[in-house]
Amino acid sequence: MYPTLIIGIRNRGMAWAEAIQAHPDFELAGVADIDSEILQKRSGELKLPEEGRYLDYRKALDSGRYQVVIVVTPNHLHYRMAKDVLDAGIHCVLEKPFAEKMTQAEELVRLAHRKSLSLVIGHNYRFKMPFIRITDVIREGRLGRLIGGEISFHRHRPPRFEHERAMSYPLLFLQGIHHLDLLISFLPSPIEEIHCRHYLPPASPWNSPSVCQLILRCADGALLGYRGSYECRGEQTPYNGLWRLEFEQGDIVLDQSGKLWQVGVQGVHCLYETQEGERSADELLLDTVKREIEEGMEAPTSGRNNLVTLAMLFDVIKAGENPQNREYDPYRDRQGQ
Repeated sequence: MYPTLIIGIRNRGMAWAEAIQAHPDFELAGVADIDSEILQKRSGELKLPEEGRYLDYRKALDSGRYQVVIVVTPNHLHYRMAKDVLDAGIHCVLEKPFAEKMTQAEELVRLAHRKSLSLVIGHNYRFKMPFIRITDVIREGRLGRLIGGEISFHRHRPPRFEHERAMSYPLLFLQGIHHLDLLISFLPSPIEEIHCRHYLPPASPWNSPSVCQLILRCADGALLGYRGSYECRGEQTPYNGLWRLEFEQGDIVLDQSGKLWQVGVQGVHCLYETQEGERSADELLLDTVKREIEEGMEAPTSGRNNLVTLAMLFDVIKAGENPQNREYDPYRDRQGQ
């Protein structure tokens, strides 16, 4: 069992705590947070002893008590904290986005490799069952060739903290990156072209574009459209978004209720709906961390693999800022790994 520390326990950190406590191979042994009130409240809820509570995460790293650390902090802290974890000789699970700069992400990948440590990025959407089912349909060719599709995500999501208000491209960094990572994970052909526009509505509480619309063209000709917005005042989509993927022999549709449907000439049937007792996406991601540590089997969302996703994020941003720029992705040949 791997004694595990969570850095950042206010919101998303609690979901990780639940996943660790549900997993037979990981033990929640400590938490760290700079907010003393939150630290004591969450630690009490999790029934952690005083020696497992830290206002300074560096003291936890120096304690020698932990084999895995999960970093769940604001984006601008990811690089520094992940570097501290790896420098301490501890395996690291780092929440998305990997880093705010490509050079930082590449440095962390090199550091993890040099120290023979696991560095895994928390892209848990790959481990959500609807998207596992979509991946199965595509890889097995059940509906023939993928022609294209549409993905829509729209919610009212203002900044929750001042550090968020200053964030660049919040929709893409906080949520769109999940959807882009999913496309990279299951598209049968690499993306070759991006057409994109960004928009910051005049009344938006954000300081940087919070709406994005793009078209992606794959090497095999498939066209996919994506629209994401943090400015919706009407009906909200689930965080998964709404998906319609079109194939030669039918469609795959992920709807508002979270059900996944196959729609074609042979009728309509449900491919997936939530099951009671189903393991969480975070638990399934922790499975891959365990395999990487014990068997050397690289996690699908390893730092090295996630360089592809981060490169695509920056290319989407660049394409919207400079619509004449059609170049894409120095990491293209590694998509889907």
